[in-house]
Amino acid sequence: MRNTKLSLLLIIILLTSCSPIQTAEPITVLSHPDGPLYVGDQVSFEVLSPAASTDTTGSVEVTINGQKLGEAEFAPFGIGGRSQATLWWAWDTSSLKPGSYSLTFTRFPDKTTWDETFQLHPRDQVPTPEPDARWVSTTTVCCNLYYITGTDAARDIATIGKVADEQSAAVSTQMGTNLNDRINIVLMSRVVGQGGFTSNSVYVSYLDNNYIGNDMAILFHHEFVHYYDSSLGGGYRPSALGEGLAVYLTGGHFKPEPLGPRAAALLDLGWYIPLTTIVNDFYNQQHDIGYLEAGSLVKYLVETYGWDAFNKFYRNMPAPTTQMVSTMMDTALQDAFGISFADLETAYLVYLRTQTVTAAVRTDLQMTVTFFNTVRRYQQALDRSAFYLTAWLPDGSVMRQRDIVADFLRHPQGWDNQLLESLLIRSQKELLSGDYKRAEITLSWANRIMDVVIP
Repeated sequence: MRNTKLSLLLIIILLTSCSPIQTAEPITVLSHPDGPLYVGDQVSFEVLSPAASTDTTGSVEVTINGQKLGEAEFAPFGIGGRSQATLWWAWDTSSLKPGSYSLTFTRFPDKTTWDETFQLHPRDQVPTPEPDARWVSTTTVCCNLYYITGTDAARDIATIGKVADEQSAAVSTQMGTNLNDRINIVLMSRVVGQGGFTSNSVYVSYLDNNYIGNDMAILFHHEFVHYYDSSLGGGYRPSALGEGLAVYLTGGHFKPEPLGPRAAALLDLGWYIPLTTIVNDFYNQQHDIGYLEAGSLVKYLVETYGWDAFNKFYRNMPAPTTQMVSTMMDTALQDAFGISFADLETAYLVYLRTQTVTAAVRTDLQMTVTFFNTVRRYQQALDRSAFYLTAWLPDGSVMRQRDIVADFLRHPQGWDNQLLESLLIRSQKELLSGDYKRAEITLSWANRIMDVVIP
């Protein structure tokens, strides 16, 4: 027995001594534009805090051969609020020769320093439509459209402008307001996020091989609701209600859809998310479920209390300070409609249970969620700049001033990207045609491939 215990002790000591040394999680550096870099590129860097780190303080400096290229503070980035230092177009490579270059990154205040190596390829190897591509624009009734020459958007710009005018006019009628200025629309020739974002401009992905598969009329309508909504102003507008308003007035999220029955199907599937969770942490919920619940909730409020009463309630909420958004909404609901937040959810659930849910509605919802879950899995692993919570979305006006087009043209094009994107495009077509069985098989193959190729 004594020898056995001694042997076990020796084994433990040996295993412990042979265990790998636990090092601190490395800091990740992402460069842009995506893919290989070429002489002439203006390169940006995202320096990501380690995933386990909660420290968002400090800054990062990047140098080459002792020459400072730029410095940036760590700060929340994107919808997801990822902690990172973002160095916009810090490295101008136009005067350099092809070859390998070592850049030094230093994090302050602890002065952690490390080197990253980047390969610059010859300028004459830049993929089409570069290097001749440039920003141009056209003006329609509603909008200023900015696009890049030689792209699918350039080819179809007349049709795009017509659709934009139609959807802007429709949103203007729905919301009972007109804009004083035209909307600036930036057409991106790569997939970014779900295909559309709205800030001071509207950003829309437009390309033939769009694996999101956006309907341009619906996409424009959704983003224009956000733009008009912002122009109307008001107090604090919770994200759940703002996105819900866009889904409701568009008549669906990515396609026309019966919001009430589809939201009711969430109850059957066990996918319903409590309203407190939706309101307090909207963007971190499963995207399609969250938007569907938000859209159907706004639909319920408008149908129950009328547009004017909803609009007044929506635009007169104070911004939460220390309290949760749901707590602030509770007070606003009592002031506007005489109901509590809990009363609202109870009544909303009663409303959902009155909806007729067909097998087709339930199946379509299941496959829609499966499709977009697969898309986002692909983006997070193999098209990271596109993932909506941390999408790479440079300011279009600055890009035009600096003659930068690569950030909205280049995207990963490895064999795995091409194969998986072709499967996503195919499954999207099968889903829209109602061929759910084939869509399920295609998405299954996409996920099996990712099981193999994703580390």
